[in-house]
Amino acid sequence: MAPSGIPNVPPPQLDADVRLHVYEHFVEKGHPPTLEQLASRFGVDLAPIRESLRRLESGRTLVLRPGGARIGVAPPFSALPTPFWVETPRGSWWAHCAWESLAIPLLLRTDAVIHTRFGAEREPLTLTVRDGRIDDAPSALMHIPLPAARWWDDVGYTCGNLLFFRSPAERETWCARHGVPRGELLTLAQALALAGEWFTGRLERGWRRLTPDEAHESLARQGLHGPFWALR
Repeated sequence: MAPSGIPNVPPPQLDADVRLHVYEHFVEKGHPPTLEQLASRFGVDLAPIRESLRRLESGRTLVLRPGGARIGVAPPFSALPTPFWVETPRGSWWAHCAWESLAIPLLLRTDAVIHTRFGAEREPLTLTVRDGRIDDAPSALMHIPLPAARWWDDVGYTCGNLLFFRSPAERETWCARHGVPRGELLTLAQALALAGEWFTGRLERGWRRLTPDEAHESLARQGLHGPFWALR
């Protein structure tokens, strides 16, 4: 029995419940719950919550802060400040990266204004997503710095360098200046389409990650082929 008298929840059920509650809390409160709040919510002590969060992180569903004592990211939402501030009628959040800033309005099925900067530097960029499309899309591209198979080797590095640029030339100069690998560029239309397929549904109890084959097919639908996009 848990300390509250509520029977311990089996791990698969607990993981599903914890995952969904983290997302609902992020949407409602603007930040993730603490481990103590999760333990209270599910009537268990901290140990099962820590174990559940570790499993969710191993499954690439959440990202924990160093040490595992706090939730850092529930993609596409970030608990820490980033260069991507997303305003919607339902609330405002930091997105973990450029790609995930496009995912927030699609996940929430709402319009949004995304405030960011080209290359996370000085020049501002504002994107408006309306009815699932980018309204009056500016000249912008999204840079993915690392091959798909390496995204989760260091997800903080990957997402920290997953940014918008005005042109391939600007991306080239930026990568050379900051010592960042030159990866691949996506159009805003490609990035938005992928965001819809990879991030929507996360507020539903039955959500699951795309399988590698499903992810490969999603990339292929956007014309993304070759070794850079191989997931394994």
